[in-house]
Amino acid sequence: MVLAVILMGHSLQAHAALPSHGVDQHAGPAAIGGHPPGRGKADAEPSLDDLETELAHASTARGAHDLLTRIEQIRQKDLAPTTSLLLKRAQDDLDAQRPLDAVQDMDDALLLQPEVEVLWRNRAQARLAAANPDGAVADLGVALHHDGRDVTAWKILEDTEEQRGDWQAAWKAWQHVLQLDPTIPDAGHETERLRLKAFGQPT
Repeated sequence: MVLAVILMGHSLQAHAALPSHGVDQHAGPAAIGGHPPGRGKADAEPSLDDLETELAHASTARGAHDLLTRIEQIRQKDLAPTTSLLLKRAQDDLDAQRPLDAVQDMDDALLLQPEVEVLWRNRAQARLAAANPDGAVADLGVALHHDGRDVTAWKILEDTEEQRGDWQAAWKAWQHVLQLDPTIPDAGHETERLRLKAFGQPT
């Protein structure tokens, strides 16, 4: 359900910039002695951690979407050109219903930059589309070890555990999604659906 959106955002590379939380910048004091004032700590760009914290307190879906876009941009900012190309090609393969080709693209990308969290997340997405949920779970374990507040990774994990039929694991992953992005559409309905699958009808 979230796979397509994520991979697109993934085409990541391009969007190598995941959500960032917006922060207004204000003009600093006038230059002194003809030299512009230095950037103070308050003027620094928000970090990934800052944006993820802001997302967890978002009050509107639009605001959350903007933050997610900025976050993805930060996550992908260190991708090399070749890695970004492979990421885009993987997304194109998924869009064309060629999941095995997408997995191969992501294998190649990870050989180049195994330290980049989003690459593990994207390969998990490709593996899930290729009917390899166990491989997807393994990749998501690596991704979430790098960044336990990657809401997209938790969404993919929830989808993956559904495919595996492990409804309690899917429920646990969904709880993380709700904590990290409180603006998820139809969250109440999805929460109830997963609760019933995981624990059955209350007696």
